[in-house]
Amino acid sequence: MGASEISTSVDESGSELRRHIRAESIKVPRELMTRSIPWSIGYVLYAHAWIALALLAGRFVPGGPAAQLAVAFLPVLAAQRCLQTLVHHLSHDFLSRRRKVNDTVGNFLIAGFIGMRIQNYRRVHFQHHVENGSERDPEYFGFSAVEAHGGLLRYLIFFILGGEALTLVKKYYLSSGTSSKFKAQAGGGQQARQGLGTKVAEMAHVVLCQLILIALCTFVAKAWYLYFVWMYVAVTWSPMMSRIRFLVEHPGAGDRTVSTDARAWERLYFAPYQFNFHFEHHAWPGVPPYRLGGVHHYLAAGSFFERHPEYRTDTFVGSLRRQARALREAKSATLGS
Repeated sequence: MGASEISTSVDESGSELRRHIRAESIKVPRELMTRSIPWSIGYVLYAHAWIALALLAGRFVPGGPAAQLAVAFLPVLAAQRCLQTLVHHLSHDFLSRRRKVNDTVGNFLIAGFIGMRIQNYRRVHFQHHVENGSERDPEYFGFSAVEAHGGLLRYLIFFILGGEALTLVKKYYLSSGTSSKFKAQAGGGQQARQGLGTKVAEMAHVVLCQLILIALCTFVAKAWYLYFVWMYVAVTWSPMMSRIRFLVEHPGAGDRTVSTDARAWERLYFAPYQFNFHFEHHAWPGVPPYRLGGVHHYLAAGSFFERHPEYRTDTFVGSLRRQARALREAKSATLGS
């Protein structure tokens, strides 16, 4: 396999961004596709360190439950953003090329703590890669959906109040709309023929991880109410941050995908684990997440982003503001004509 042939588990041959890569004959150094066990372990430990910090807030912050919950909220959100992003990376076999090992370990160490199953997520996410930006993209989210809720502020409030919780459950657990092609790629081709007992067994990691969380909140932090904050954030704030990230990284129509020069706090709460280098991920989905920054700097050194500035933007907040302003101006112009 040549230096530029970074493996991908999905076919994006029709992607405009990949056509640009091929047209310029970009060759990414082989070392930027190598896997690292220490990096992988460090990524997992980093997520759990935020869980530990939230538990410490519950145990030692004075002032009672209100103060403890206020202090614990940001570590809880940080932990869930890390876990959510790791589920994504695990869908691309982040821990091991042996998918059964990758998924089993990942489900029990990562996905179960936020009520997810890697195989379910992969089934949806692979279709997003192939159908990026099209009407068949199950993850696509644009400003039209925001406007349908009366604007960005109202949409965020709707999400924070749990208005999208049921939609998320249907998307990753109940939906059968994904084609058999993507179910097979995700390792879920037999799912439709499984009995109830098998499906329940598949979620055993979720039950175990949630019991661990309850025990940690009750007996370690001595603040059982932290668990309910964890559950609330899992279906509100954390997926909401993913939606906002999507608006920035997949702006407009088509399969345009951009990387974001994010601030430190944005890299934690919007796109941890170098996920802000999203163009690089879509161009080469097989690159381990801890190498995406290296790929970004390699492209920048070759002036790729000078030739294609449409694939790079500044901060998440700044980009979101510009998009919202452009939408308002377009609406005003339409109403005024």
